[in-house]
Amino acid sequence: MTAIPFLTPRMPAAADVATDVAAIWQSGTFTNSGPVEHLFERALADFIGGEVGVAVTSNATTAIMLASGALMHGDRPHVLIASFTAAAVPLAARWSGFAPLLVDVEPETWQPDAGKAEQFLEREGHNVAGIILTNTFGTANPDIERWEAIATRFSLSLVVDSAAGWGSQYPWGERLGRRGDCEIFSFHATKTMAVGEGGAVATRNTDIVEAINRLKNYGFDADRRSQLAGLNGKLPEVASAIGLRQLATFESRIERRRAVLGCYKSHLEEIGCCFQTAVMQSAPPFVSVALPHGVSRRRVGEALDDSGIGWRAYYNPPIHRQPSFAGVRTLDELIVTEDLADRMLSLPLDDELSEADVVRVARAVARGMDAGQR
Repeated sequence: MTAIPFLTPRMPAAADVATDVAAIWQSGTFTNSGPVEHLFERALADFIGGEVGVAVTSNATTAIMLASGALMHGDRPHVLIASFTAAAVPLAARWSGFAPLLVDVEPETWQPDAGKAEQFLEREGHNVAGIILTNTFGTANPDIERWEAIATRFSLSLVVDSAAGWGSQYPWGERLGRRGDCEIFSFHATKTMAVGEGGAVATRNTDIVEAINRLKNYGFDADRRSQLAGLNGKLPEVASAIGLRQLATFESRIERRRAVLGCYKSHLEEIGCCFQTAVMQSAPPFVSVALPHGVSRRRVGEALDDSGIGWRAYYNPPIHRQPSFAGVRTLDELIVTEDLADRMLSLPLDDELSEADVVRVARAVARGMDAGQR
Protein backbone atom coordinates (compact mmCIF):
# COMPACT_ATOMS: atom_id res chain seq x y z
CA MET A 1 0.00 0.00 0.00
CA THR A 2 1.46 3.33 -1.09
CA ALA A 3 1.40 5.99 1.59
CA ILE A 4 -0.34 9.31 0.99
CA PRO A 5 1.70 11.91 2.89
CA PHE A 6 -0.03 14.87 4.48
CA LEU A 7 2.11 17.36 2.57
CA THR A 8 4.36 17.01 -0.45
CA PRO A 9 6.24 20.25 -1.23
CA ARG A 10 6.02 21.02 -4.95
CA MET A 11 9.05 22.84 -6.31
CA PRO A 12 10.22 23.72 -9.84
CA ALA A 13 12.46 21.26 -11.66
CA ALA A 14 15.92 21.17 -10.11
CA ALA A 15 17.55 21.67 -13.53
CA ASP A 16 15.60 24.90 -14.07
CA VAL A 17 16.56 26.21 -10.65
CA ALA A 18 20.19 25.24 -11.33
CA THR A 19 20.13 27.47 -14.41
CA ASP A 20 18.83 30.36 -12.31
CA VAL A 21 21.42 29.74 -9.60
CA ALA A 22 24.21 29.82 -12.18
CA ALA A 23 22.96 33.18 -13.44
CA ILE A 24 22.82 34.53 -9.88
CA TRP A 25 26.38 33.34 -9.24
CA GLN A 26 27.46 35.04 -12.43
CA SER A 27 25.80 38.31 -11.36
CA GLY A 28 27.50 38.31 -7.96
CA THR A 29 24.32 39.58 -6.27
CA PHE A 30 22.86 37.10 -3.79
CA THR A 31 20.60 39.26 -1.61
CA ASN A 32 20.04 42.90 -0.51
CA SER A 33 17.22 43.75 -2.94
CA GLY A 34 18.80 42.31 -6.05
CA PRO A 35 17.39 42.31 -9.60
CA VAL A 36 15.70 38.90 -9.29
CA GLU A 37 13.90 40.04 -6.13
CA HIS A 38 12.55 43.08 -8.00
CA LEU A 39 11.36 40.88 -10.86
CA PHE A 40 9.64 38.60 -8.37
CA GLU A 41 7.90 41.50 -6.63
CA ARG A 42 6.60 42.86 -9.94
CA ALA A 43 5.38 39.41 -10.97
CA LEU A 44 3.56 38.97 -7.66
CA ALA A 45 1.87 42.36 -8.07
CA ASP A 46 0.82 41.49 -11.63
CA PHE A 47 -0.66 38.20 -10.42
CA ILE A 48 -2.80 39.99 -7.81
CA GLY A 49 -3.90 42.62 -10.32
CA GLY A 50 -4.99 46.21 -9.90
CA GLU A 51 -3.00 49.01 -8.35
CA VAL A 52 -0.96 47.06 -5.82
CA GLY A 53 2.64 46.96 -4.67
CA VAL A 54 4.54 44.06 -3.08
CA ALA A 55 7.52 43.87 -0.73
CA VAL A 56 8.93 40.36 -0.29
CA THR A 57 10.34 39.26 3.07
CA SER A 58 12.24 36.35 4.59
CA ASN A 59 8.99 34.77 5.82
CA ALA A 60 5.39 35.65 6.67
CA THR A 61 6.00 35.92 10.43
CA THR A 62 8.57 38.63 9.78
CA ALA A 63 6.11 40.30 7.40
CA ILE A 64 3.46 40.46 10.14
CA MET A 65 6.00 41.84 12.60
CA LEU A 66 7.12 44.56 10.20
CA ALA A 67 3.58 45.51 9.20
CA SER A 68 2.38 45.60 12.81
CA GLY A 69 5.31 47.70 13.92
CA ALA A 70 4.91 50.12 11.02
CA LEU A 71 1.15 50.60 11.12
CA MET A 72 -0.29 50.08 14.60
CA HIS A 73 -0.74 52.46 17.54
CA GLY A 74 2.42 51.97 19.61
CA ASP A 75 0.87 53.47 22.74
CA ARG A 76 -1.93 50.88 22.99
CA PRO A 77 -1.43 47.40 24.46
CA HIS A 78 -3.60 44.99 22.47
CA VAL A 79 -3.91 43.61 18.95
CA LEU A 80 -7.15 41.84 18.05
CA ILE A 81 -6.49 38.30 16.72
CA ALA A 82 -8.57 35.13 16.36
CA SER A 83 -7.70 32.26 18.69
CA PHE A 84 -8.38 29.82 15.85
CA THR A 85 -5.14 30.42 13.98
CA ALA A 86 -1.45 29.51 13.86
CA ALA A 87 0.81 30.50 16.75
CA ALA A 88 2.95 32.57 14.37
CA VAL A 89 0.31 35.31 14.31
CA PRO A 90 0.10 36.19 18.03
CA LEU A 91 3.83 35.54 18.40
CA ALA A 92 4.52 38.13 15.70
CA ALA A 93 2.29 40.58 17.57
CA ARG A 94 4.26 39.95 20.75
CA TRP A 95 7.58 40.52 19.03
CA SER A 96 6.15 43.82 17.79
CA GLY A 97 5.39 44.85 21.37
CA PHE A 98 1.68 44.06 21.54
CA ALA A 99 -0.41 41.64 23.60
CA PRO A 100 -2.82 39.37 21.70
CA LEU A 101 -6.50 39.93 22.43
CA LEU A 102 -8.32 36.81 21.26
CA VAL A 103 -11.70 36.75 19.53
CA ASP A 104 -13.94 33.83 18.59
CA VAL A 105 -14.73 32.70 15.03
CA GLU A 106 -18.01 32.10 13.21
CA PRO A 107 -19.31 28.52 12.92
CA GLU A 108 -19.74 28.33 9.13
CA THR A 109 -17.02 30.59 7.75
CA TRP A 110 -14.47 29.71 10.49
CA GLN A 111 -13.43 33.36 10.19
CA PRO A 112 -13.06 35.90 13.05
CA ASP A 113 -16.40 37.07 14.44
CA ALA A 114 -16.88 40.68 13.31
CA GLY A 115 -19.94 41.26 15.49
CA LYS A 116 -18.19 40.31 18.72
CA ALA A 117 -15.13 42.33 17.77
CA GLU A 118 -17.20 45.42 17.05
CA GLN A 119 -19.08 45.15 20.33
CA PHE A 120 -15.79 44.99 22.22
CA LEU A 121 -14.30 47.92 20.34
CA GLU A 122 -17.32 50.03 21.24
CA ARG A 123 -16.39 49.50 24.89
CA GLU A 124 -12.59 49.36 24.79
CA GLY A 125 -11.39 50.48 21.39
CA HIS A 126 -8.99 52.90 23.07
CA ASN A 127 -6.96 49.89 24.31
CA VAL A 128 -6.55 48.29 20.87
CA ALA A 129 -3.57 49.09 18.65
CA GLY A 130 -4.87 47.35 15.54
CA ILE A 131 -6.36 44.21 14.01
CA ILE A 132 -4.62 41.19 12.48
CA LEU A 133 -7.41 39.53 10.53
CA THR A 134 -6.70 35.94 9.53
CA ASN A 135 -8.12 34.50 6.34
CA THR A 136 -8.52 31.11 7.99
CA PHE A 137 -6.77 28.27 6.12
CA GLY A 138 -6.13 30.76 3.29
CA THR A 139 -9.83 31.01 2.43
CA ALA A 140 -11.02 34.56 1.79
CA ASN A 141 -13.18 36.16 4.47
CA PRO A 142 -16.55 37.05 2.88
CA ASP A 143 -16.99 39.77 5.53
CA ILE A 144 -13.79 41.63 4.61
CA GLU A 145 -15.67 44.82 3.73
CA ARG A 146 -17.34 44.83 7.14
CA TRP A 147 -13.94 44.43 8.78
CA GLU A 148 -12.57 47.31 6.73
CA ALA A 149 -15.50 49.45 7.87
CA ILE A 150 -14.85 48.48 11.51
CA ALA A 151 -11.19 49.41 11.19
CA THR A 152 -12.10 52.75 9.65
CA ARG A 153 -14.74 53.46 12.28
CA PHE A 154 -12.29 52.95 15.15
CA SER A 155 -9.25 54.39 13.33
CA LEU A 156 -7.36 51.07 13.51
CA SER A 157 -4.89 49.54 11.11
CA LEU A 158 -6.06 46.31 9.50
CA VAL A 159 -3.36 43.77 8.62
CA VAL A 160 -4.91 40.83 6.75
CA ASP A 161 -3.08 37.55 7.36
CA SER A 162 -3.53 35.56 4.15
CA ALA A 163 -0.51 33.35 4.82
CA ALA A 164 -1.89 30.23 3.12
CA GLY A 165 -4.05 32.17 0.67
CA TRP A 166 -1.89 32.97 -2.35
CA GLY A 167 -4.19 32.52 -5.36
CA SER A 168 -7.42 32.44 -3.33
CA GLN A 169 -10.30 34.72 -4.29
CA TYR A 170 -12.92 36.71 -2.45
CA PRO A 171 -16.51 35.63 -3.27
CA TRP A 172 -16.81 38.33 -5.96
CA GLY A 173 -13.74 37.05 -7.84
CA GLU A 174 -11.09 39.47 -6.55
CA ARG A 175 -7.80 37.83 -5.70
CA LEU A 176 -6.38 38.20 -2.22
CA GLY A 177 -3.79 40.93 -1.86
CA ARG A 178 -5.63 44.25 -2.06
CA ARG A 179 -7.57 44.42 1.19
CA GLY A 180 -7.04 46.09 4.56
CA ASP A 181 -3.99 48.27 4.93
CA CYS A 182 -1.99 45.31 3.64
CA GLU A 183 -2.16 41.54 3.20
CA ILE A 184 0.48 39.06 4.30
CA PHE A 185 1.45 35.91 2.38
CA SER A 186 3.67 32.94 3.19
CA PHE A 187 5.80 31.12 0.62
CA HIS A 188 6.96 28.43 3.05
CA ALA A 189 7.68 24.97 1.63
CA THR A 190 4.36 23.70 3.01
CA LYS A 191 2.29 26.31 1.14
CA THR A 192 0.81 25.92 -2.33
CA MET A 193 3.01 28.82 -3.49
CA ALA A 194 6.37 27.70 -2.08
CA VAL A 195 9.95 28.93 -2.34
CA GLY A 196 11.28 27.14 0.77
CA GLU A 197 11.16 30.11 3.14
CA GLY A 198 9.66 33.43 2.13
CA GLY A 199 6.83 35.88 2.57
CA ALA A 200 5.34 39.07 1.17
CA VAL A 201 3.41 42.19 2.08
CA ALA A 202 0.92 43.32 -0.59
CA THR A 203 -0.80 46.70 -0.40
CA ARG A 204 -2.40 49.47 -2.44
CA ASN A 205 -0.41 52.00 -0.40
CA THR A 206 3.04 52.77 -1.84
CA ASP A 207 4.13 54.34 1.45
CA ILE A 208 3.63 50.97 3.17
CA VAL A 209 5.74 49.19 0.54
CA GLU A 210 8.51 51.72 1.10
CA ALA A 211 8.26 51.36 4.89
CA ILE A 212 8.45 47.55 4.75
CA ASN A 213 11.44 47.67 2.42
CA ARG A 214 13.26 49.96 4.85
CA LEU A 215 12.26 47.99 7.94
CA LYS A 216 13.38 44.66 6.47
CA ASN A 217 16.84 46.20 5.96
CA TYR A 218 17.51 47.35 9.55
CA GLY A 219 15.51 50.55 9.06
CA PHE A 220 18.31 52.03 6.95
CA ASP A 221 17.84 55.26 5.02
CA ALA A 222 19.59 56.03 1.72
CA ASP A 223 22.80 56.75 3.64
CA ARG A 224 22.65 53.41 5.50
CA ARG A 225 21.76 55.04 8.78
CA SER A 226 19.26 53.11 10.91
CA GLN A 227 16.34 55.51 11.23
CA LEU A 228 13.70 52.92 12.20
CA ALA A 229 13.58 49.87 14.49
CA GLY A 230 14.05 47.38 11.68
CA LEU A 231 15.60 43.94 11.34
CA ASN A 232 17.00 41.62 8.69
CA GLY A 233 13.94 40.38 6.83
CA LYS A 234 15.27 40.17 3.28
CA LEU A 235 14.60 37.44 0.73
CA PRO A 236 17.63 35.93 -1.08
CA GLU A 237 17.88 36.00 -4.86
CA VAL A 238 17.71 32.20 -5.12
CA ALA A 239 14.35 32.14 -3.31
CA SER A 240 13.06 34.89 -5.61
CA ALA A 241 14.14 32.86 -8.65
CA ILE A 242 12.24 29.83 -7.34
CA GLY A 243 9.20 32.07 -6.84
CA LEU A 244 9.31 33.25 -10.45
CA ARG A 245 9.41 29.64 -11.62
CA GLN A 246 6.45 28.80 -9.39
CA LEU A 247 4.35 31.67 -10.72
CA ALA A 248 4.84 30.46 -14.29
CA THR A 249 2.73 27.34 -13.62
CA PHE A 250 0.63 28.50 -10.69
CA GLU A 251 -2.66 29.11 -12.55
CA SER A 252 -2.83 25.53 -13.82
CA ARG A 253 -1.87 24.19 -10.40
CA ILE A 254 -4.73 26.09 -8.76
CA GLU A 255 -7.19 24.59 -11.24
CA ARG A 256 -5.91 21.09 -10.55
CA ARG A 257 -5.99 21.50 -6.78
CA ARG A 258 -9.52 22.91 -6.86
CA ALA A 259 -10.63 19.89 -8.87
CA VAL A 260 -9.16 17.61 -6.19
CA LEU A 261 -10.78 19.75 -3.49
CA GLY A 262 -14.14 19.45 -5.25
CA CYS A 263 -13.75 15.68 -5.32
CA TYR A 264 -13.07 15.67 -1.58
CA LYS A 265 -16.10 17.87 -0.99
CA SER A 266 -18.38 15.54 -2.91
CA HIS A 267 -17.25 12.42 -1.03
CA LEU A 268 -16.89 13.84 2.49
CA GLU A 269 -20.10 15.88 2.59
CA GLU A 270 -21.96 12.64 1.87
CA ILE A 271 -20.79 11.27 5.23
CA GLY A 272 -21.56 14.42 7.22
CA CYS A 273 -18.28 16.36 7.18
CA CYS A 274 -18.58 20.15 6.97
CA PHE A 275 -16.50 22.39 4.73
CA GLN A 276 -15.65 26.05 5.21
CA THR A 277 -17.78 28.65 3.44
CA ALA A 278 -16.16 29.81 0.15
CA VAL A 279 -13.54 27.05 0.26
CA MET A 280 -13.90 26.32 -3.47
CA GLN A 281 -12.47 29.75 -4.27
CA SER A 282 -9.34 29.04 -2.24
CA ALA A 283 -5.95 27.54 -3.09
CA PRO A 284 -5.24 25.68 0.15
CA PRO A 285 -2.20 23.53 0.94
CA PHE A 286 -4.47 20.90 2.54
CA VAL A 287 -8.16 20.05 2.97
CA SER A 288 -9.83 20.89 6.28
CA VAL A 289 -13.20 19.56 7.41
CA ALA A 290 -15.18 19.66 10.63
CA LEU A 291 -16.20 16.17 11.68
CA PRO A 292 -19.81 15.64 12.76
CA HIS A 293 -20.57 16.17 16.43
CA GLY A 294 -20.30 12.97 18.41
CA VAL A 295 -17.46 11.50 16.32
CA SER A 296 -14.09 10.73 17.88
CA ARG A 297 -11.31 12.38 15.87
CA ARG A 298 -8.85 10.03 17.55
CA ARG A 299 -10.58 7.01 16.01
CA VAL A 300 -10.71 8.70 12.60
CA GLY A 301 -7.00 9.45 12.92
CA GLU A 302 -6.30 5.82 13.76
CA ALA A 303 -8.17 4.69 10.65
CA LEU A 304 -6.15 7.11 8.53
CA ASP A 305 -2.91 5.93 10.14
CA ASP A 306 -3.82 2.31 9.44
CA SER A 307 -4.38 3.24 5.79
CA GLY A 308 -1.05 5.05 5.44
CA ILE A 309 -2.66 8.47 5.08
CA GLY A 310 -1.17 11.56 6.69
CA TRP A 311 -3.38 14.00 8.58
CA ARG A 312 -3.31 16.85 11.09
CA ALA A 313 -5.68 18.54 13.54
CA TYR A 314 -5.45 22.28 12.85
CA TYR A 315 -5.84 24.41 14.91
CA ASN A 316 -5.77 22.18 17.95
CA PRO A 317 -4.95 23.38 20.46
CA PRO A 318 -6.14 26.89 19.64
CA ILE A 319 -4.05 29.83 20.80
CA HIS A 320 -5.73 30.30 24.18
CA ARG A 321 -4.96 26.65 25.10
CA GLN A 322 -1.23 26.84 24.32
CA PRO A 323 1.22 27.21 27.23
CA SER A 324 2.98 30.34 25.99
CA PHE A 325 -0.36 32.15 25.83
CA ALA A 326 -1.66 31.16 29.26
CA GLY A 327 -3.51 34.09 30.75
CA VAL A 328 -3.92 35.96 27.45
CA ARG A 329 -7.08 38.02 27.43
CA THR A 330 -10.07 36.79 25.40
CA LEU A 331 -13.23 38.64 24.36
CA ASP A 332 -15.54 35.83 25.45
CA GLU A 333 -15.56 32.09 26.10
CA LEU A 334 -14.50 31.24 22.51
CA ILE A 335 -17.20 28.60 22.24
CA VAL A 336 -17.01 28.16 18.46
CA THR A 337 -13.22 28.05 18.54
CA GLU A 338 -13.32 25.27 21.15
CA ASP A 339 -15.87 23.31 19.13
CA LEU A 340 -14.01 23.60 15.82
CA ALA A 341 -10.63 22.82 17.38
CA ASP A 342 -12.05 19.58 18.77
CA ARG A 343 -13.64 18.52 15.44
CA MET A 344 -11.22 19.82 12.81
CA LEU A 345 -9.46 17.31 10.57
CA SER A 346 -6.95 18.32 7.89
CA LEU A 347 -6.23 15.93 5.02
CA PRO A 348 -3.77 15.69 2.11
CA LEU A 349 -4.26 17.92 -0.93
CA ASP A 350 -1.70 17.63 -3.70
CA ASP A 351 -1.43 18.44 -7.40
CA GLU A 352 -0.95 14.74 -8.18
CA LEU A 353 -3.76 13.22 -6.11
CA SER A 354 -6.15 11.14 -8.19
CA GLU A 355 -9.85 10.57 -7.61
CA ALA A 356 -8.96 7.05 -6.48
CA ASP A 357 -6.66 8.56 -3.84
CA VAL A 358 -9.44 10.84 -2.61
CA VAL A 359 -11.87 7.91 -2.44
CA ARG A 360 -9.30 5.99 -0.39
CA VAL A 361 -9.00 8.88 2.05
CA ALA A 362 -12.77 9.30 2.28
CA ARG A 363 -13.30 5.60 2.96
CA ALA A 364 -10.73 5.68 5.75
CA VAL A 365 -12.48 8.69 7.28
CA ALA A 366 -15.82 6.88 7.04
CA ARG A 367 -14.41 3.76 8.75
CA GLY A 368 -13.02 5.88 11.55
CA MET A 369 -16.32 7.69 11.96
CA ASP A 370 -18.19 4.38 12.18
CA ALA A 371 -15.75 3.15 14.84
CA GLY A 372 -15.65 6.44 16.70
CA GLN A 373 -19.22 7.39 17.47
CA ARG A 374 -18.84 8.87 20.95
